[in-house]
Amino acid sequence: MRAWQKIGEEASIVLVGNFNPSIFHPEWFIRHNIVTAWNYQEQNGAGDDAPRVAVLPDLAQVEFPDQRYLTVMFNKFVLRCARATEFLTIKDMAMSAFRILQETPVAQMGMNYQVFVRIETEDLWRRFGEKMAPKEPWLTAAPYINELDDKQKAFLGLLEMTMQMPRWDDLNGYIRPTLKAIDIKSRQLSLSINNHVVIDDRRATEMIDYLDEHWDQAMSFANDFSNATLTSQLGDE
Repeated sequence: MRAWQKIGEEASIVLVGNFNPSIFHPEWFIRHNIVTAWNYQEQNGAGDDAPRVAVLPDLAQVEFPDQRYLTVMFNKFVLRCARATEFLTIKDMAMSAFRILQETPVAQMGMNYQVFVRIETEDLWRRFGEKMAPKEPWLTAAPYINELDDKQKAFLGLLEMTMQMPRWDDLNGYIRPTLKAIDIKSRQLSLSINNHVVIDDRRATEMIDYLDEHWDQAMSFANDFSNATLTSQLGDE
């Protein structure tokens, strides 16, 4: 019996800086050969499963083909992808876009990964939570819980936790994994790894260099780290 099963994953590039959302229209990406042309206007009203496009002065939201999603606000650019075979393409899209917009100030970057998991049994679910966040300190701080019945005691458990870790390289930043219960009833959780980098000179050109050099390693580390976290406590997938 498998102890856990991967049910989804997502990669994202998150930039903090100063952006003009109105630039990021599908036509802009098509005109600059960043993406292949697609009939976004027809798809925009074709049904619930069709890609969506909304570009306003203060907000851009574009759903590209192949489960790629863009959100841009004045202070944040987020490009994410829910299909592992397309993770490399969002790196290429971001690099291509900011080679054109290289005067854009970019202060921070996240090369992030999130995996969604279903744990096989309730017993494994509870044991995993107790290993990652032992109950003893909480029972000591709230001794009344010991007087409750078993059903009420079972309410105590891990919902969300974030750790902060040093980087393995010389970049200015950190690694921040977050474990979160998504659906207790169906025993689904997510493990996200925020690979955060500070862009010291706030230049898009430096961000491009970092992204080009470190994206593959960031994705590889996140995948290995999430697998190691789960298998060390639950066993193999």
